[in-house]
Amino acid sequence: MKITLCLALVVSLAAASFAQQPAAPRRTEQRLVSPEINQGKVTFRLVAPKAQQVNVKINGRKDPVAMQRDERGVWTATVEDLAPEIYEYQFEVDGLSIPDPANAWVKSGLRPNGSMVEVPGHPAEFWAPLDNPHGAVTIHTFWSKILEETRSFRVYTPPGYDQQPEARFPVLYLLHGSGDTDDGWTVVGRANLIADNLLAAGQAKPMLIVMPNGTYPRGEGHENDFEKELLEVIIPTVEKHYRVADGAANRALAGLSMGGFQTISVGVKHLDKFAWLGVFSAGVRENAAETYGPSLDKANGQLSLFWIGVGEDDFLLQSEKSLEALLNDHHVPFSAHISKGGHVWTNWRHYLHDFLPLLFQPPAK
Repeated sequence: MKITLCLALVVSLAAASFAQQPAAPRRTEQRLVSPEINQGKVTFRLVAPKAQQVNVKINGRKDPVAMQRDERGVWTATVEDLAPEIYEYQFEVDGLSIPDPANAWVKSGLRPNGSMVEVPGHPAEFWAPLDNPHGAVTIHTFWSKILEETRSFRVYTPPGYDQQPEARFPVLYLLHGSGDTDDGWTVVGRANLIADNLLAAGQAKPMLIVMPNGTYPRGEGHENDFEKELLEVIIPTVEKHYRVADGAANRALAGLSMGGFQTISVGVKHLDKFAWLGVFSAGVRENAAETYGPSLDKANGQLSLFWIGVGEDDFLLQSEKSLEALLNDHHVPFSAHISKGGHVWTNWRHYLHDFLPLLFQPPAK
């Protein structure tokens, strides 16, 4: 009995002693928010207490924005004049470029070293996810007999595709630029949402959009890999697995930068397969007349549209001007659009938005 009473007393004293102990302080450390969007202003933040100089470089702006450090070593900059758009940005820390470690939205691609931020518009911009019917984006994996490896392309099917088992649709083959992969046009370019919104507004014809991986090994022996894979593997695969309409009149080819050069290289030489071409921020280089002249001489009987878009500050503007001159020399009608800005996704989203409504339409009378 005495032992039991002693144990009870010890336990009671220990509990009382524990109850009298002050509670451990709670951690009040807050998660760093970057970027923070508030009424059109964007605030960028970075913890770098030992850094001497930090800037934020925003794609599309000529000069980086200097950031200021507080007593905790947090660098901050607020930008007030960003128009509604999706921007890529990087921090420059004592000369080293890094993505924003507080932002999970990292630009996709072969070298994902930039972060992304969207400044919303009011009303919403044409690439925004609206309360509309939405199509589906499928990742189609295949074995490439050209490179003898597994590769992939993405396919956008319009709203209602699965509910129309007898319908066949035209196809746009849409190509990305150097450094990107087959997810560039959906993750960054918002091609699927642009198409959804145009279709909901009755401004475009329902179509499939196929987005291949246009990156191939460079160097001798690989010059024609993209052309072979597109014509011999990707198009036959699409036509086997998806309900698409036959013939060049139901196929378009378009691309940005590297994809624009690929569009010219493949599309002009194969007008029997593509009647609609779109070249964004690209053009032609030396020997273009010898390379493309014979095909362009026959283009007027085969080509329904040759659409060109480039920014006035784009480093490939002269290449685009050379393309215009080549088309004029061969009397090929085209539609050229010089926009503001440079070699940026801001322009490419707008070009796609302008290009899609023109596709697969009957010729003007």
